[in-house]
Amino acid sequence: MSEEIRNAAVVVPRSLLTGLAVNGTLGFAMLIATLFSIGDIDQALAENPQYPFMAIFKHAVGSTAGATVMAAIVVIMSFSATTNCIASTSRLYWAFSRDRALPGHTYLKQVSSRTGIPKYAVLVATIIAILLSLVNIGDSTAFNGVISISIAGLFGSYFIAAALLLYRRTTGGIRLRQDDDVLVNTMGSEVTWGPWRLRGALGIANNAFACAYLLYIFFFSFWPSVREVTAATFNYSVLVFGAVLLFSLIYYAGWARKIYTGPVIEVNIVQ
Repeated sequence: MSEEIRNAAVVVPRSLLTGLAVNGTLGFAMLIATLFSIGDIDQALAENPQYPFMAIFKHAVGSTAGATVMAAIVVIMSFSATTNCIASTSRLYWAFSRDRALPGHTYLKQVSSRTGIPKYAVLVATIIAILLSLVNIGDSTAFNGVISISIAGLFGSYFIAAALLLYRRTTGGIRLRQDDDVLVNTMGSEVTWGPWRLRGALGIANNAFACAYLLYIFFFSFWPSVREVTAATFNYSVLVFGAVLLFSLIYYAGWARKIYTGPVIEVNIVQ
């Protein structure tokens, strides 16, 4: 979505850190308030096994109406978060389709002339999300396995980016940007620093810590959450992750390598 933002090199990092500060502070405050009001955990689970936080709300405020309002706020926030996820995921589909890296890229890369959004990418992302949610009707264990793969996927992709940045830092592979630079930070060109970065040893320490943390989370994201593992408590995300990886390799070897030539680069030359 950075391509739809002006001065993205500054605005995007600033937005990420602002969101982290605001949501982290409010989330921590909400966690403290919930822990002080949680009461009897077994009672909350028995009263509402699917959504025990609603039972906690009711006991905290002593009112069904008050708990309903608080639960409605959670639903509204979840709806907003889902909308943002659909928007970002559809842009990923669009970006990969523009590079001819996804099946059906001819349609997924199309952008609506009226709204300026990738309508087919948004539609596909929405349909996939709905289909995945239906898995929970059949088997909650399978649903948890599908959902938990997002942790491995996210942290795995973050680790690749952080590791490459750390490698470039330590080997001197990143230079300062010059005024006469036309094409940088793309395949076949030099890597330059943007306006938002940590300099020197502090930046290297930050990237090294990020790599260690991401690798730790990625490794344990495939583990079950309980010691006594059964068919119902086993973490099937490793199976789903392996299936997606295998499909990607087969798709690339059998078809994608014939049409994929690298990221599409658009250059605007002002005369």
